[in-house]
Amino acid sequence: MSNQYKRLSLSALAKLVRKKKSTLILCHQNPDPDTLGSAFALKELLECFGSSVRVACCDTPSKRFNFITGGRDLTYHTLDYERIIAVDVASPTQLGGLGFLANSVDFTIDHHEMNTRFSDYYEDFRASNCENIYLLAKKTKMLKKLPTHFYECIYAGMSSDTGGFKYSNVKPETMSTACEVLKSGIDHAEINRVMFDSKTIEEIKAQRLTYEIMKLYCDNSLAIAMFTKEIKEKNGIVDGDISDAVNHVRGIEGVLVGLTLKQSSDDEKKFFLSSRSNANIDVSQVCASIGGGGHKRASGATIRCESPEEALELVVGLFSKAIEEYKKR
Repeated sequence: MSNQYKRLSLSALAKLVRKKKSTLILCHQNPDPDTLGSAFALKELLECFGSSVRVACCDTPSKRFNFITGGRDLTYHTLDYERIIAVDVASPTQLGGLGFLANSVDFTIDHHEMNTRFSDYYEDFRASNCENIYLLAKKTKMLKKLPTHFYECIYAGMSSDTGGFKYSNVKPETMSTACEVLKSGIDHAEINRVMFDSKTIEEIKAQRLTYEIMKLYCDNSLAIAMFTKEIKEKNGIVDGDISDAVNHVRGIEGVLVGLTLKQSSDDEKKFFLSSRSNANIDVSQVCASIGGGGHKRASGATIRCESPEEALELVVGLFSKAIEEYKKR
């Protein structure tokens, strides 16, 4: 990791966000509720200090997350921004098509343990990055002035990244923060219903397709669903429809690691990898070996290969090795 950039304390970060500036907030590719919640909660906070704020992402979020985004267009527009902030972004590769902005990022707010620190940064390895945004707002003493939408965003990110508070990353401080957020009076049950129990027709089709194309390796302990450009076009689905596919394959009995590989629709040599672990297998280390990162049990990477077959062979080899090493312990 580079020593070029400085680590920001929460106090230093609070001073920075108080400054009134035109701001661009960047989310990671294939946006989930934590990166979106972080971005739009931070947007609410910055606007309290008079800043004009735009949120951008290289991919279009699922319509299910409109309660966070308001259905806004997150396409990047070239403007003379005075400040660029990345949220829930562990490395420039996670910016996807907006990676060219990485060198212009003023600071990053992140919670991933595998972080390349490509700008000045604030990091606290909490269960979700939305917790960091909440603590920032608390530090600025603006919580009472923030709208309900701020708390909805924070809760969405927390609940999403903890699987409804059931994953191993949940700590006492996670629940303590969630308790504070719930005191705002948000309808947390409806947020959870939208995120976990409500699916679009396209997402249901994608879920069925996931099981149809899934393959098992390593004595059925490694499950992989490969979504090629051809498969996506043939079935009329986009990457946003398969954002939860990795959890479908991970949920199969006996599977230790679940993976999805998505071929880019714009660059056929680019593949997006998502990984989830059901055991004490550090998938972030595997992803870091190919330029990615994330959490011990949930991580990702962007890889370049000549064909889907080559990409599949690469990840099967890497994760099979990690699984075999785990089984030998």
